[in-house]
Amino acid sequence: MKLNEYLKNHFPNDLARLKFQKPNSVIQDTLDSFNIDQHTIYFGGLNWENLDQDIEHIDKECYEHFFFCLFTITIIDLTIFSHFKHYYDIFRGKTRYPKFGWSGYGPHYENPKKLIDIPFQKGLIRIDEIYIDEYVQLFISETNSFLESNLNQITTVDFFNSLLTDRDFQLNENEENTYTPLIIKKLKEKFEN
Repeated sequence: MKLNEYLKNHFPNDLARLKFQKPNSVIQDTLDSFNIDQHTIYFGGLNWENLDQDIEHIDKECYEHFFFCLFTITIIDLTIFSHFKHYYDIFRGKTRYPKFGWSGYGPHYENPKKLIDIPFQKGLIRIDEIYIDEYVQLFISETNSFLESNLNQITTVDFFNSLLTDRDFQLNENEENTYTPLIIKKLKEKFEN
């Protein structure tokens, strides 16, 4: 199955199968203090400690597609929140994406790169440069389509330049043999002059 077919026809159902947690009642009573809304839910936990539970109902043949789609919605959410905050409420109202992290004494967010790096380190997905090409093309086209339809104040170029310069999206030595360098390289080829 092609990645774009999975994204449109299967990912929403697989996403709904994750184990979600709502923030505790103290946080729920003071949502504005924590910069979240009443629809905010979390999955994953610290260093994706809930990975095995999160994927127990996902077909193994779909793991790669699932992890990349999950990475994509998470990275888009965080990029809009961090770099285009003025438009985040519009974005959030249209998507209501779950948050990768956990809520204890307050909201905690994990780096979205872990959504593909941890499954890779556990041997659940493999590196294939052809797949990365397909993924990056879909990532760009879906982002462009969403922005044009819902947030035309943000250009696709501005979005990806913000992502590529974000401190938390930079490579570190632990990511040398993962998907992250391939994705960043392909995106830079498209957006850096």
